[in-house]
Amino acid sequence: MTYAELHCHSYYSFHEGSSSIPELLIRAKELGYPALALTDHNNLCGAMEFSEQAISLDIKPITGAEITLIDGSHLTFLAKNRQGYNNLCKLVTNSYLSGRRQEPLLDPEYIPEHSQGLILLTGCRKGSLSSLLTSDHKAEAYELLSKYIDWFGKENLFIELQQNLVLGDVKRNRQLAELGAQTGLDIVGTNNVHYHVPERHHLNDVLVSIGYNKSLEDSHIERRPNSHFHMKSSSAMYELFKSYPDAISNTIKIAEKCDFVLSKNLNYQFPDYPVPEGHSPQSYLEELCYRAAERRYGNLTNRIKDRLHQEFDLIKRHNLVGFLLIYYDVIQLAREIMINMGLSDPEIPLEERPPGRGRGSSVSMLVGYLIGLSHIDPLEFNLSLDRFLPSEMASIPDIDLDFPRNIREQLIIKVHEKYGWDHAALTGMISTYKMKGAIRDIGKSLGLPKQDVTKLAGRVTSNHAGDLKSEMLALPEFRDKLQSPVWRNLISLSEQLDGFPKYLAQHPGGMIISSSPLTDLVPVQPAAIQNRYICQWDKNSIASAGFVKIDFLALGTLSQMQETLQLIEERTGDYHDLTRINHEDPAVYNMIHKADTIGIFQVESAAQMQTVTRILPKNLTEMAYEVAAVRPGVGANNGVSQFIRRHMKQEPWDFDHPLERRSLARTLGVILFQDQVNQLAMDVAGFSPAEADLLRRAFVWRKDPSLLNLHWDKFKTGALNNGVSKDIAVKIFKKFNGQYMFPESHAFAFGVTAYHMAWLKYYYPLEFYISIFNQQPMGFYNLETLKEDAKRHGISLLNPDINYSLEKCSIKDESLLLGFMHVKGLGESTSSKIVEDRIRNGPYTTISDAMHRTKLQRQPLEMLVMSGAFDSITTHRRKALWEIGLRYRPQNSQKPLPIPVEEDIPDLPLQNDWEIMNSEYSTLGLYPSGHVMRFLRPHLPSYVMNSQSILDLSEGSLVTTAGLVIRRQRPHAKAVFVTIEDELGHISLVIWEGVYRNFRLLMQEPLVQIEGLVSRREGTFNIVVHKVSEIKLPGKTLPKSKDWQ
Repeated sequence: MTYAELHCHSYYSFHEGSSSIPELLIRAKELGYPALALTDHNNLCGAMEFSEQAISLDIKPITGAEITLIDGSHLTFLAKNRQGYNNLCKLVTNSYLSGRRQEPLLDPEYIPEHSQGLILLTGCRKGSLSSLLTSDHKAEAYELLSKYIDWFGKENLFIELQQNLVLGDVKRNRQLAELGAQTGLDIVGTNNVHYHVPERHHLNDVLVSIGYNKSLEDSHIERRPNSHFHMKSSSAMYELFKSYPDAISNTIKIAEKCDFVLSKNLNYQFPDYPVPEGHSPQSYLEELCYRAAERRYGNLTNRIKDRLHQEFDLIKRHNLVGFLLIYYDVIQLAREIMINMGLSDPEIPLEERPPGRGRGSSVSMLVGYLIGLSHIDPLEFNLSLDRFLPSEMASIPDIDLDFPRNIREQLIIKVHEKYGWDHAALTGMISTYKMKGAIRDIGKSLGLPKQDVTKLAGRVTSNHAGDLKSEMLALPEFRDKLQSPVWRNLISLSEQLDGFPKYLAQHPGGMIISSSPLTDLVPVQPAAIQNRYICQWDKNSIASAGFVKIDFLALGTLSQMQETLQLIEERTGDYHDLTRINHEDPAVYNMIHKADTIGIFQVESAAQMQTVTRILPKNLTEMAYEVAAVRPGVGANNGVSQFIRRHMKQEPWDFDHPLERRSLARTLGVILFQDQVNQLAMDVAGFSPAEADLLRRAFVWRKDPSLLNLHWDKFKTGALNNGVSKDIAVKIFKKFNGQYMFPESHAFAFGVTAYHMAWLKYYYPLEFYISIFNQQPMGFYNLETLKEDAKRHGISLLNPDINYSLEKCSIKDESLLLGFMHVKGLGESTSSKIVEDRIRNGPYTTISDAMHRTKLQRQPLEMLVMSGAFDSITTHRRKALWEIGLRYRPQNSQKPLPIPVEEDIPDLPLQNDWEIMNSEYSTLGLYPSGHVMRFLRPHLPSYVMNSQSILDLSEGSLVTTAGLVIRRQRPHAKAVFVTIEDELGHISLVIWEGVYRNFRLLMQEPLVQIEGLVSRREGTFNIVVHKVSEIKLPGKTLPKSKDWQ
């Protein structure tokens, strides 16, 4: 007898299911299931992924959910058709609106109006019907069943039996079957699956205990009673239900009723956009574009008109006009916000002060440029439409919009307000387990000592939980624990849990907008942030559904740019339109060529610094090459070095075949951009634009090698038909890879932004550094490194001052005055309190005066003293701290004592320079007047060289140097890249994996002394490290590095 499992949970039943969707489906295929229902708890997060993968395995996917009611009981719903799916989405949504975000509960009164198209299974042993029968409330059970019949009809209602060999199952099933016979209802057997094979039951136990925030020992009641909640064969299920054979045959009967296939039958329609009377959406978009073109270009040349006609035709063909007008609407909303914040004026055209900037392949669109989606003129840079808007479109195009943080935060609220939460929701994002989280959660579940678990989680460096064993082997204090069964259990479970979903989170910027209710298409629930709503699908499911997704992202560099321009305008009265500056300024490029790029978007990393000195860009096109070059996909085939040698005319080159010319001529035969993969496939192998994009995506996914083989066969055949030999076809195909690369238009967008930031740094360094300090956290470097760079540009930093500082950094005497919010422990409200009282009542005259007026607590007062904020009142910081201790009284007691206390303060010595430095590092994260290495230098051996003197050393020279670690990066390579900083500059280190393993604990320290060999390979300068020594500074607080995986 054939069986279909109709009650199955994946790992999207967060902390309840312990198998992935592929594992469940592959096991279902092995067991010969013709159909499988996914019924995760209170969500449809995995529904689209499940549907797509089931179809590929020839298994019928049934979309369902097990929903928790307000009394804590469960009901299982299956979608028969599209209407049923709509109602399922509404029921899940309502459970989050009537319950809490982390505890969805559905009011059963909501079910009757949303029962059409659904099949109801009466639920597991936690279902109300089962509970009533078990507690011998038969009359109430009959009454409840009658209610279900009224709601769903007998043909769509099935009494659910489960036999997991748990005490009480036999009796309960008999009672349920008898009730079915009495009411004329069919029964159905399910196994309440929570994992695909019995071996996963231990992980399931651990997940359940984590979900209840308990240890395994304390969670017996919550955990499943045994290991029988796995997928079973048809024969095994028949044997379990041999007294009720209809329960098995009815699984197929139900599966046949369920005709809705989510990945095929959703039929999403692009949103409409209301337009002024007398216009169609298409004519309105065209009018907007022509008006903007006249403002931007004046005279419309044939080239402009031809490009617009081409784009209008493609927009109409793909029905994208509503999609683009909604983007236009979002830009207008952002502009309103900008005007309300005083950052623009209604009289200033959008193009002069745009609220944001586009990125990605959409930048290639002239229409996007004209309606405010992009700051790049695609005609100026000859950008191709093929990647974003091909004649054959395989998927919905993405448009990413970057905004300053302050605009983006209000924009999300504004879009919710305008469209309503049920028409505009943020994209979901599945937060997954990485190593540190796995250690903490599993460690607590297993009852491991909290101190050991916390310490281990703090010492590991890999993100992948599967690496835990090797991480513990590298840590001496944990190496011996590998012999302990419970610690080996932690390792085994961590490997299994790696990448498992933890919870549904909010995507950084994605939003879906629909003219029809979103809750017909996907469940929506409140986000963690108040007044925001998220849909239950991540970006991959949204892309599969074909939804229009708008990505508006917070880009720190745009916040920095906005503030810099504002500061310049306040000081000079002039606002600089960055589109009109000289984009080929030799002075700016000279600064870039020297790798003087700290704080400059996209060219400040160590890798970019070493590349920019070799590419030596001289215009915006070459800035795009620079930005694109340092990407994993370019480096995968040694493309960076190859491009640089050709760009600098250091090596001859030619195409492997003349058909490469159109796609690779401008980048000297090297693939720098995503688009070139598509163009090569089209030119060499005759692929259509849609086929070429599928090829590119296949390399990115790399999930199935057989898929790549199919693409290779097709590429080879097409190439041979175009006169390309097999050997050359192989050579060209090997240029493709799945590592990340920028689209060409994306690189131009970021290249222009990088140049704009470089221009601001060169001509307005004071405003540049103030804004980058105020916009932290952002970029690659901590405040100490930014401070050192500011000093190299002639900008001095002033400690916070109780009588001059504002909340954020500001200008004082042509210097950067640190704001109160840069003092540890002082938030915005505390800082504002200090400033507002000073504005209202005048400068603070004494410590006592400041304490009395601000009523600050003791800790922030002491932090202000240690940061130097009271130095304008008293330069004796020790006495100031002592005075605070004498005067301070806790809140809700008496006010600070205004009586004289000077004679109670002992004769204390002044702090020395070392103590001042340490207190400022601990309170500010930087030392405004110096660098720790300046103090250490006299105490280091004379052979320890500084960052400037090592530059004169030749290839292979042995060198010892030291510095403050400011950056650690572990990319897809067999080395760790580290930057250290001394009082004169930076030193780039390369540490091979084996060496890093030997010294990994020392490399976690803030200060290191290293020994290694100079490498000047291909114009770069690095020290290849073979020895690391510790520089001991007990009890000292130093800035933390910024580390990157």
